[in-house]
Amino acid sequence: MKIKEKAEDFVVEEITPEGKLLEAGGDYDFIGGEGEHLIFIMEKKNWDTINAARELCKRLGVSQKRLGYAGTKDRTAWTTQRMSLWNTKKEGLEQIHIKDITLKPLEHGGRVKLGDLQGNRFTITIRGVTGKPVLPGNVMNLFGEQRFGGTRPVTHLVGKAIVNNRLKEAVETYLWKTFPTERQEDSEARQRLAQEKDFAQALRYFPKHLKYERSMLGHLCKHQNDYAGALRALPRKLLVMFVHAYQAELFNMIVKKRQGIGFEAIPGDVLENGVPTAPLFGFASQLADGKQGEMEKNILEQEWLELESFKTKAMPDLASPGMRRKMLVTTEDFQVLEKGAGWARIRFSLPKGCYATTVLEQIEWEE
Repeated sequence: MKIKEKAEDFVVEEITPEGKLLEAGGDYDFIGGEGEHLIFIMEKKNWDTINAARELCKRLGVSQKRLGYAGTKDRTAWTTQRMSLWNTKKEGLEQIHIKDITLKPLEHGGRVKLGDLQGNRFTITIRGVTGKPVLPGNVMNLFGEQRFGGTRPVTHLVGKAIVNNRLKEAVETYLWKTFPTERQEDSEARQRLAQEKDFAQALRYFPKHLKYERSMLGHLCKHQNDYAGALRALPRKLLVMFVHAYQAELFNMIVKKRQGIGFEAIPGDVLENGVPTAPLFGFASQLADGKQGEMEKNILEQEWLELESFKTKAMPDLASPGMRRKMLVTTEDFQVLEKGAGWARIRFSLPKGCYATTVLEQIEWEE
C-alpha cells in the first residue's frame, strides 16, 4: 500500500467547531466582523504547519506568538486549516505570496486556539492495492507517524529524554540522530557533528534549511553546556510537541497490548461514552483498575517512569498533567470515490486528534 506519492493524493480539509468544511480549492468571502485577530484559511501543499507558520510570520515581520491555529496538518498533503493573526489587516495578509501556500481572509474575531476544530475530512488515493476497501466502523485510535516526525521520527525520542531530565541526550538526539529516510546531505552533516562535536564548525556545513538545528548550534557556540537553553532556541510549540509525542508512543503501546484481549469494556476500565480509554500519561493521570490498570502500570515500569516524571523538573514549563483518550474511534461517511487497477480513492472523516494514516492500516481489502 502506497500513499502520499504527491500532495494531491492526501487531502486534509479542516472541519470547524460549527461543523463547516473548509474545502480545498474553495472560495470564501471576507465578512468583516470585529475582534483583534484576523481569521483566515491557510491552504498549503508540501508544507508542515510549523514551518509554514514560521515562514508566514517571517514574511510579515511579526512574532509567531501572534499566530494561532487549531492543530498541525500533514506535510506531504494538500491541506486547509483556520488560523488567526493578532493586530493584522486583511490587506497586509493579501500582500504575502509564498509558493504552494494560499491565504484566504475570512473575518475579524477571536484567536484560533489549539483544539478549535471539530475534526478533519480526508480524501486519500491509495496505490499498490487490489480488491475493494472495507473499513470497520470502529478502529484503534492510534497516533500516526506524523506525531513522531514522519521522515525523521525523532520527536518522541527527544520527548523521552526531556521527561527523564536528560537534556544533553535530548539535544544530541535532535541534532545528530540519523534516519535512512532523510536527505543524504542532512544525514552526513549529523554524522560529522556526532563524531567531531564541534558546534562552531558545524554551523559552517549544516544545511541552511535545517533552521532549528542551526538555532541550537548557535546557542551552544556561545553557551557550550547550556542544553536547556539550546532546547529553548526552538519554538515553544515544538518543545511541547516533544513531550506530547512521547506520551503518544506510550499510549500506542498500551492500545496494542489491549488488542490482545479485545476492546469490550471490562471491570476496572475508565470509560468515555461507553468506550474504554487509555492514558496519555501525566503527573495527574488517573490510572484504570483491573487488567487494564495492570497494563498501564507495566508500561510505566518498563519505561522506568513514575507519573511524577511528567513534571519534567529540568524544564518545568513543559510539565504535562496528562489525560485519557479513547482506544477506539468511529470513522464517519466512509466512501470509495473511485477504483482502478491497483488503486482506490477513498474519503472519510475523523474527530480532532485522530490520524488517518493509522486508520488506513486497518482497512480490509476484499476480493
